[in-house]
Amino acid sequence: METNGQSVYSVLTTNEVGEKMTSEINQISEVFLLSKSDATLILISLRWNSFKASDRLGDDKEKLLSDLGLVKVFSSCQENDSVSSFAGQENLVSTPFCSHKFSETCWRSHLSNLLTEEEERVVLCPNPDCVAPVGPDTIEKLTEPAVKMMYDRYILGSFVEANKESIKWCPAPGCEYAIELHEDLLEDDDLDFGVVCLCGHTFCWSCTLESHRPVTCKEASVWSSSTLDTLKSNAWLLENTKRCPNCNCHVQRTDDPVLRMITCICSCSFCWRCLLSEEEHNGNWNCVELLFQLSMRQVDDSSYLRLWETCLEEYENSKSDLKAIEENGVPRLTDNSSFNEQDVDAVKEATLLMVQCRLVLKWSCAYEYFIAMYQSPKTQYVKHLRGEARKTLLRHKATQEELMNKALTSGYFSSFKVELSNSSTITGNYFHEYVKTLESGFPEIQVET
Repeated sequence: METNGQSVYSVLTTNEVGEKMTSEINQISEVFLLSKSDATLILISLRWNSFKASDRLGDDKEKLLSDLGLVKVFSSCQENDSVSSFAGQENLVSTPFCSHKFSETCWRSHLSNLLTEEEERVVLCPNPDCVAPVGPDTIEKLTEPAVKMMYDRYILGSFVEANKESIKWCPAPGCEYAIELHEDLLEDDDLDFGVVCLCGHTFCWSCTLESHRPVTCKEASVWSSSTLDTLKSNAWLLENTKRCPNCNCHVQRTDDPVLRMITCICSCSFCWRCLLSEEEHNGNWNCVELLFQLSMRQVDDSSYLRLWETCLEEYENSKSDLKAIEENGVPRLTDNSSFNEQDVDAVKEATLLMVQCRLVLKWSCAYEYFIAMYQSPKTQYVKHLRGEARKTLLRHKATQEELMNKALTSGYFSSFKVELSNSSTITGNYFHEYVKTLESGFPEIQVET
């Protein structure tokens, strides 16, 4: 999403996030004549608030250092105890602020336990009675690369967590990109379709779940964590079980399709087809299968589950289309000298828009489910709107396919970008209004209570 030609967010590599963090460390270090290690510990302690750090250092530098434990506390007794405890071991390491020396094995165990608990806390000396902070200068004395990498991730994680209003890690498994939001450029509805990472994952900036408009973050969480599982479980029960005629519990059929008699945990044995006992059959097994009429709730649940799964499949297909366009379509088009970089951008934008719109349609299924549950009079109107939005998206897809086919078969490039960009704009604006309409809740439609 762009505002006045400028993107409202940027995708950053881990190194670029580190450069931003290092810049803040260097600034505090240089202005107040501190080691970079001490500057790092001060910023971690003050949640990377450079303004607060500058104010407190300017008011009373020595007091702040003392308050944070960044001063040398020496005890010959402590030193002798520490050294004697680890006699004969190599590379005993202590912080610059205390004399408690520990082996690398102790340090690794200590850091592993602490750094997986909470990224914002300052790590202290392993001695439980010591409050000396552990900074980068202490970690540099250790020789194990894994320990150093662990600590570097801790510092970087602390920086991102403290700046989570403007920087967040992409939540996709295995992705190491971060997203930086440019709040000064952000306007209302700039993040209509979520944040798109370079890895292809689209997520909600507020809750970091998959981008889920038009449902709220709370509804998306409920749908993902419980509602969808419940719908799937109920669908499986309808497909694979029957109610015991004695105790009404669900009973699953065995893997043997020939076996007719099923025994429930209550010891009741009944025919899978008609639910009668063996005695009631009296040797006649030509019974008619007993079909139960589903309740309206069961019918609706099955319908919404199928709708969700269909939209999910269409969304996944659109992501595959995007990959195919980038890997095959664009290279074929660029082989033609008449096809320029702006045309390439128009194709990518049009295809990415289809992915984003498919995601909106997928989550509109969840929206429709919640509407049906609590405000059923609005359900038909919501279905109508979803149908119209889907038609709009299909028109956009047809336009792109037609233009690309013309370009590949007949070299038609004269108005390629203009026509494709117009289709993207029309479709994007339609879905923007579609989302806003759903989120308004249709106050004009009255629901009887």
